[in-house]
Amino acid sequence: MQVVELQQAHAERAQPGDEDDQSPLYSTVEQWVTTYLLPTFPRPVGEVGLTRWHWCEQWWRHDEAVTRLTALWYGWEQARLQMTGMLPWLRELDHQLPILYGDDGPFRNCVAGGDLGEPRHRLALEVPAHPAPENWWSWWH
Repeated sequence: MQVVELQQAHAERAQPGDEDDQSPLYSTVEQWVTTYLLPTFPRPVGEVGLTRWHWCEQWWRHDEAVTRLTALWYGWEQARLQMTGMLPWLRELDHQLPILYGDDGPFRNCVAGGDLGEPRHRLALEVPAHPAPENWWSWWH
C-alpha cells in the first residue's frame, strides 16, 4: 500500500471531530502483513541456499514469525499516529527482517512458491528442555 493510499484510508476512517481516533488501521496481523508489509517491503525469496531471504507462504504456522510480526504490527499501528513515529519503527523493522527472513530464521526450512517450484512448508524441530530440579527457582520469589 502506498503512502497516498494510507493517507486516503485514514481520511476515510476519520469522522468530523474524531481527530483523536486511535483505532487500528488494520484489524489483524494477517491483514497488515498481506496488505501493508509484504507489498511495501518486498524481498526476493526462493530456493533455500539460492537467495538471502526466506519466506513461508504459511507464515502464520510459525509461532516465532507470528510473535515478531504481531509486535511489528502493534508498533506500526502506534508509530503511524506520531509525527516521527516511523523513524524508530523503521529501525526495528530493519532489525527484525533479517531475523525473520534470514538463514537462521523461522522460515529457514521453507521455500516460497514461484518460478522455482512449489512452495514447501517445514516447521523447525522443537528444542528439547528438561524441567528444572525442585526448588531451583525458589530464589526468584
